[in-house]
Amino acid sequence: MRLRKLALLLAVVGLVCLPAPVYLPALAGATSPPPQTSQSYRAETVSLANESDVETIVSRHGRTVSISVHQVSHRYSAGEYRAPNETRETLAAAMRNGTARTASAGARADLQAIARNNTYVHDAYGERQQYYRFSVEENGSVVTARNATLQRVANATVERGAYRYENLSPGARETVDRILRNSSDEDFGYRPRVNDAFVDRLPAFVEKDGTLHSITVYGHVDDFGFGVSLVVGLVVGLGVAGVGAVLILVGGVLYAVAWWRE
Repeated sequence: MRLRKLALLLAVVGLVCLPAPVYLPALAGATSPPPQTSQSYRAETVSLANESDVETIVSRHGRTVSISVHQVSHRYSAGEYRAPNETRETLAAAMRNGTARTASAGARADLQAIARNNTYVHDAYGERQQYYRFSVEENGSVVTARNATLQRVANATVERGAYRYENLSPGARETVDRILRNSSDEDFGYRPRVNDAFVDRLPAFVEKDGTLHSITVYGHVDDFGFGVSLVVGLVVGLGVAGVGAVLILVGGVLYAVAWWRE
């Protein structure tokens, strides 16, 4: 009787071990740290006093205060605007002539919305990269555009688009600091984890202790296949399944012996 109980116990344990290649990788994945982002980031120190840095600031981060007319289209706006064609044409006309008018109710609403979120307008695909400070009047019917220097756009970008380090959360500061520590010429950038603070705001423009840091994507990493923890879980699971098969076999033999003795 004892031999039969032992045989049944071994068989039960073996049955539990057999599906280990399925549940051990899942368990490893659930308990492992969150994956890293597919991008690595580096920070570059920039200054408003340097002409080339001014261009860098505007090209990388100027979107916080400006909009390109190509964005106001069915292709790029994803339904954000009521009358994208009329709105784009009105902005382009204002850039060419200094002022422009529109009678379209949809365009007027679009222009007012754009003016609330942007101070400057430009054409990213134009023959030359000229920015214009624009404003709307008469409930969006009239658009005025005046030439603006890159220096003014850069100043506005720093004032309105740069994150102040001292205002960030402790977690966000840690993410920024790790990027800064891995931004020398010998480094390959820093890959934060997908759930780290501040990751959802990258690339970003950060001011720390009076110094401006332009954080951009430095490289991309493709993680193909299983993660290390999943591979380890699968290998261990296969081993456990093998042990389970042996236990079932031994249990079957013992059960047969017990039955024979009886």
